[in-house]
Amino acid sequence: MDSRKCQTSTVTPAKPGDFSFLFKYERLREMKQLSSNQYKVPVVVVGMDAGGLGVTRSLAAHGVPVVAVDDNLQKPGMATRAAIRTVQMPIRSEQLIDRLLRLAQELGSKPVLIATLRLPLLLISEHRDLIAQAYHIVLPSHELVVAMEHKEHLLEIAAKAGVAYPRTVQLRSERALIEAAELRYPVILKPADNDLKYMKQFKKAYILENHPQVAQLAADIWPSYRDLVLQEWIRGHDDTLYFCLQYRNADGKTLASFVGRKLLSWPPGKGATAACTAAPANHRGEVERITDRMFDAVGLRGFGSVELKLDSVSGQFFLIEPTVGRTDQQEEVATLNGINIPHAAYCDQIGAPLPRQTQTTASHTWSNPLWTRWARQRLHAQNLRAPRLRIDNGRVFDAYFRPADPLPGLFNLLQQVPEPLALVRSCLRRRPVRIWRK
Repeated sequence: MDSRKCQTSTVTPAKPGDFSFLFKYERLREMKQLSSNQYKVPVVVVGMDAGGLGVTRSLAAHGVPVVAVDDNLQKPGMATRAAIRTVQMPIRSEQLIDRLLRLAQELGSKPVLIATLRLPLLLISEHRDLIAQAYHIVLPSHELVVAMEHKEHLLEIAAKAGVAYPRTVQLRSERALIEAAELRYPVILKPADNDLKYMKQFKKAYILENHPQVAQLAADIWPSYRDLVLQEWIRGHDDTLYFCLQYRNADGKTLASFVGRKLLSWPPGKGATAACTAAPANHRGEVERITDRMFDAVGLRGFGSVELKLDSVSGQFFLIEPTVGRTDQQEEVATLNGINIPHAAYCDQIGAPLPRQTQTTASHTWSNPLWTRWARQRLHAQNLRAPRLRIDNGRVFDAYFRPADPLPGLFNLLQQVPEPLALVRSCLRRRPVRIWRK
């Protein structure tokens, strides 16, 4: 047992329904001058999409100094007050490693490093020996990080863990195309891994109603990309998708865990999370048990999440997709519901007392506003039901806009407007940004 887990943290946990802790960073944005702050070790968050913004806010809410890193200054997350500093550097090439090492030297201490995006994680994992000399970081094995990128390995891992996985055909040949006729339709077709060449030419996933559609689409894609998988579609709408977010220490012990449920995806049926909330109590235990089996089987260390879908006919959970080594896009939904996973990870890695955390009684919703609006419009156009965002007495939180941190929300809206407003965005920035140059 982790002896620190029973210690009382000097951070007072928020009471259920008390959201004042979410806005502490407004008073802490000049954190360098707060010598009384108990957290001296900074965190470098790599990737400032909505997920990175949520991680930054989760840490800053407890007074943790955060340095936000991305290659694009125009991302809404780079305008946040929650970071004491924003740094532009390449995050999708080998240059990332050198820049991170230089940044650690400049910060003058050994920071904690958190990756929020896939490509930076792969680079950091590949060069983990160098990174570990300059940063506190807990990662699963590099072999696991790479294996989780490929659907064929997922099938093997799911079987090892005893987790149900949709019936799958590796669609690489004409013979496999004949096997595909035996699947239950509709099916979903997607690449076996997150290949950039594929992503530039084709959609992330296709939902197909019959075998002739599969044959036609395969014929269109095969000349450019051959490594495809075809899976039976698990019956149910997006609100039957569940996920479990976890952090495990270097010994593999779970220090923080949260079970949530998607409400909307964009695009519907095959896209990323547009809105999500806490899972109903009757499913939390089963989703967490499946996640534990999965991560125990592979020996997860660090951040991880598992996405499952509840078949609306059979009532069985099926594995959809795991994520290891990095935080998830919707990581902040756990914080909004009382389980601050990034903060627990930070305390573990710097050796501070672990905070006592209690999930809120009400279920609060995290929503990417534009994706949510588009998803609801698409569902209404198809005469399909769009789930309510507000669950009972819970609140709905905009992924970008917060009263104490409004600029990310404003920039998110401005990015939907053509380039003439780029000047407005730059003029609204509150502080100078440190830009890495060659």
